[in-house]
Amino acid sequence: MNNGKLIVKSQSLLPDHFSAYFWDTQFTGRELLDWPEHTIERVLEYGQWKDIRFLRGIVGDEAIRSVVKSSRRLSPKTVNLWTILLNISRREVFCFQKPSHLIPTD
Repeated sequence: MNNGKLIVKSQSLLPDHFSAYFWDTQFTGRELLDWPEHTIERVLEYGQWKDIRFLRGIVGDEAIRSVVKSSRRLSPKTVNLWTILLNISRREVFCFQKPSHLIPTD
């Protein structure tokens, strides 16, 4: 991370079959360069293992660790898996934190 922005260590374009993870946008292959956090979230949440391995090879575990810790979009099951695989403390993960205040219900 640099000034709050995730830096991708490779300028690689994503292969065409990654378009399945971007069903709601026009896939260009530049998603990882243009929106790295969002791209990592999509692949971790919906990706096949071969695609996750490809992504890890491009961005590295430190980038994945950063996204897992701060994401508001990943499911708890996905976050739990990555906390185990990358040895991340649950206390460091936004997904597992208690809300800072109660929301009134009346």
